[in-house]
Amino acid sequence: MDTPTHAVPTVDSPDCEKTAGTPIPIFERRATVVAVLVIGVTVFPVAGAVFLLGAGASPTQLESSVIDDNPPTHRVFFENQRGQTLWVYDVWVADTDPERYQGLSGTETLPADTGLLFVYDQEAANRAIVMREMHYPIDVVFIDGSGTVTAVHSPVPEPGVSDELTHYSGRARWILEIPHGTAERHTIVPGTSIQITGPTHPFDPQSASHQEGNSR
Repeated sequence: MDTPTHAVPTVDSPDCEKTAGTPIPIFERRATVVAVLVIGVTVFPVAGAVFLLGAGASPTQLESSVIDDNPPTHRVFFENQRGQTLWVYDVWVADTDPERYQGLSGTETLPADTGLLFVYDQEAANRAIVMREMHYPIDVVFIDGSGTVTAVHSPVPEPGVSDELTHYSGRARWILEIPHGTAERHTIVPGTSIQITGPTHPFDPQSASHQEGNSR
């Protein structure tokens, strides 16, 4: 079992056209979820649910999944190094402690072409997810602060308590969970870049690079 031990920066708490700022009909795409396990200063995003041990959060405070009847609000575009769009996912967003705590726990399936995007304030060198209370396999994409995919995993459900589960890790500011097998199908690999459109967490890597250059 891979058990990351790196301390990471503080975080907020576990298949097309580009559109921004408008809700996306639920039948177009659907979503996956990550969660975050925080133990001391080590942060573990958790696929099934985010566990904040010692952080004052309790699973009993969460009664429903982050994924509900409301349509996804954002889109994540994957592009290869030639700038060609590989695929687009309509995604729900988890950007608060309770949402990351809840994750995909208790859900029975992830609709096609959707995902759950975990948003953090900053990149961390080593985030990790485990498949706690997950009933189906997923693909998990780790994305750094420049919008580049750093790691892709395809975890499957496994029995056992949280401290016995496999940890899947990568450098990330965003973590996206998508339907199992679609990362390979659409050639989403390390080095692939993303663009995010939506009302609250848009990200354009070209704009980000331009702003970074002006700040130097």
